Amino acid sequence: MNFLNQRPLLDAKQQPFVTNTVDAEGLALTHNGKSLLWSSELGAPLRLSTLDGVMEKDFTSLFPARFNISSDKESSNGIRSGNAWEGLTVTPDGKSLFIAVESSLKQDGPIASPINSGTSRLLQFSIDADGRPSKQLHEYLYITDPVPQVSKFGINDNGVSEVLALNDHQLLVIERSGRNVSAGFNDWDYSVRVYMVDLTAASDIKDYTSSADCIEGVTFGPLIDGHTSLIFVSDNNFQPHQQTKFYLFIDKENKLKI
Repeated sequence: MNFLNQRPLLDAKQQPFVTNTVDAEGLALTHNGKSLLWSSELGAPLRLSTLDGVMEKDFTSLFPARFNISSDKESSNGIRSGNAWEGLTVTPDGKSLFIAVESSLKQDGPIASPINSGTSRLLQFSIDADGRPSKQLHEYLYITDPVPQVSKFGINDNGVSEVLALNDHQLLVIERSGRNVSAGFNDWDYSVRVYMVDLTAASDIKDYTSSADCIEGVTFGPLIDGHTSLIFVSDNNFQPHQQTKFYLFIDKENKLKI
């Protein structure tokens, strides 16, 4: 492979980004082939640039406040610093894009560890005819594996590093687990896994601020169209970041017999 050319990504003033103000991750060509959409772990989560690197649009306003990056260790909401926007892909028909958070939001629970899974929120946005994202369509919760291998030297993680759309409901998801294998953070080792995800029957969590509700009660609900239902209730534990909510589930496969 031979590189034919190289262009720097520029800020809104058509200058190279100041150090530590951007951390480019995902990159996708718009369907018309005229622009680049790219994600970042610092600054705006999603931007549009020309093929020459000139920034055309910042799409921060499309993202709900629950995705703000939080470096405050006492905060119970937001994206953890260093675990922000990674994977980005445009669907083959050019009508939508998917963008993924690397690891769990604070309000969704802990990041992956050797003994527990983590989560990644996967957002889908519509794309206008000019190649620009316009509104959020859906949001899904992807469950990552626990950390597959552990090093005694400190960092051991696992999260979503990239996504690739096969169509508007199937994606390849790359999970990348990293660990430093010597003292001093100089030597690293990685485990990479690729999964195919089908969103056809996935639950849309666009209206869910947190996926870490504390469910503490359940009872049978009303009979709905001949199907048994269950009602769950969560406890807010007197915490400002938790809520008391009721969830109604319908047994459409008639597995619950009363």
